[in-house]
Amino acid sequence: MKEKELEFSDVPNNFLWCIDRQCPKSGTCLRQVAERLAPTDLVQYSIVSPKHIASLGGECPYYCSNTKVQYAKGFLGILENLTAKQVRLFAQRLISNSSRRTYYRVRSGERALSPAEQESILNVLKECGITAPMKFDSYYYDYLWT
Repeated sequence: MKEKELEFSDVPNNFLWCIDRQCPKSGTCLRQVAERLAPTDLVQYSIVSPKHIASLGGECPYYCSNTKVQYAKGFLGILENLTAKQVRLFAQRLISNSSRRTYYRVRSGERALSPAEQESILNVLKECGITAPMKFDSYYYDYLWT
């Protein structure tokens, strides 16, 4: 199955673009890709200031790789393998790190987890004494628009 090509409609509305086509990483940076995908009738958009980037020198802190990453959805399967006490402790820790609403949206798979968020949840499991390897309910690949 052929992978869907990136389109302008895939770019989040609040995503900062880069207009530096001379950047050595412009071919693999989503900020530059977003700018190249923009339709000609688009009047305005938000960019990272070229002057600011030039003043930094070295590696660009705004670089955003166009390599897809693995997102995870849901962890109901993980909860099924825990004791009631472990579930309570785990839920309390996650809710204290975000919010009750976010916890339930992530738990059910309504909200996907970035690789960093997955790692954070797996670390909380370890802190709660769960040592067995755990897998989220499902996975998919997409761009990390940060």
